[in-house]
Amino acid sequence: MDLSQWIAPFEKVTGDYYAYAREAAERGRKVAGYMCSYAPQELLYAAGYLPVRILGRIGETNRADELLQAFSCSFARSVLDSALEGEWPFLSLVMFSHTCDTMQNVADLWRAHTPGTEVMIVSVPSRTDSEAAVRYYTAELERIRKALEKQCGPIPDEKINEALSLYREHREAMRELYGLHAANPGRLTGAQMMHVNLAAFLMDRAEHLEGVRNLIAAFNAAGAQEPDGRPRVFVAGSMCRHTAFIEFMEAAGCRVVGDDLCVGSRSYAFADADGDTPLEAIARAYLARTPCPAFHHSTRQPGDALVEAVRRDKAQGVIFLLTSFCDPAAFDHVPMTQALEKAGIPALTLSVEQHREPPEQLRTRVAAFVEMLQGSATP
Repeated sequence: MDLSQWIAPFEKVTGDYYAYAREAAERGRKVAGYMCSYAPQELLYAAGYLPVRILGRIGETNRADELLQAFSCSFARSVLDSALEGEWPFLSLVMFSHTCDTMQNVADLWRAHTPGTEVMIVSVPSRTDSEAAVRYYTAELERIRKALEKQCGPIPDEKINEALSLYREHREAMRELYGLHAANPGRLTGAQMMHVNLAAFLMDRAEHLEGVRNLIAAFNAAGAQEPDGRPRVFVAGSMCRHTAFIEFMEAAGCRVVGDDLCVGSRSYAFADADGDTPLEAIARAYLARTPCPAFHHSTRQPGDALVEAVRRDKAQGVIFLLTSFCDPAAFDHVPMTQALEKAGIPALTLSVEQHREPPEQLRTRVAAFVEMLQGSATP
C-alpha cells in the first residue's frame, strides 16, 4: 500500500518552510519563531501564537559572518543572516532558549539589529535533575508568561492545560509513528519521516496531529512488510535542517530506521509530568526529557542511551551528523562513539554545515559505509 497521499500534506509544508506561517500571519494570527525545542511551545500556543521553529536556510551567510566569530556554527550563522536580510517579516516574536554561548550571542545581535521584532530569552537550567532546577524554571516560565501577556493579554491556566494536552497527544502519536517506521522502513522511508518531523515544527500542532493520526491509520491498514535486505541505519546528531542528508543516505542503499536528532525523535522524548500549576507541569516535563548535549542530567549516559536506541530499532550501524563547531554535540560524540565501539556497532561521523547541501565527498563516504554494512551482513 502506497502511503504517499498521506505524506503529501507534510511535503507541501516542507516544500516552502515558512509559507504556512506567512499565510497564518496574513489571516491575522500572531507567529512566534523559536530556535530550540526547549522553548516552551505550549505557553506560546496557549497565548494564541503559532509557534514556528526557525531552521535557517541554504545559502551564504555574508552578513552574519561580519558579526559572528568564525568558529560559530553554521546553524547560528544561517538563522542570523536570514534575520538580517529581513526574510521573516511575519514574525511578531522570536524566542531563544539559552542553550550555548553562540545562540546567546545570536539573540543579542538579533535584538540589536532587528528592532521590529520582540526578542525573548528563556533561561533553562543547565543541570536538569533537581528540585531547585524545577523551581527555577517554573519561575522563569512565569516571567515569560507575564511578558507574553503584555503582548497578547491574559493567558489563563485553562488555555495552558489545553495546550499541554494537545502537545502530549502529539508526542504520543509521533512516538507511535516512529515505532511503525522502525518496523517497516520500506513503507515509510527515513526521508519521508523527516518531512513529517520538520512539518511538525512549521504547522499548527493540532492540524499536524490530525495528519499524523491519518498516516498511522493508513500505516496500520497497510500491514507489515517483508524486509528488503538493505542495511538498517540509525542517524544521530544535533540539527538536520533539511531532508537532503537523509535522502542521500538512503540513495546509497540503506534504510534510515531511527534517529536521535534535535529536529527528530528527541523532540518527542518527553516524560509526561504533572505539577501543582500548569507552568510547573511544563517545567517538569521539559527538565525530565531526554536532554540535548547542552544540558546535564546525572542519570543520562549519552553512549549507553544511544546503544539502547540503536538496538531497539534493530539498526546495524550509526551515522553521525556532527555540525561543525557545535561544541556540546562534540563533547557527547566521544562517549557515544566509545559506547558504540564497545557494543560492536559500526559508526560513521560526517562533519556537516547546516546552510549547505551535502557535498559529494559525504555521499561517497556514506556509500562506502553502506557497502561495508552490506558486506558484514553477508553470510
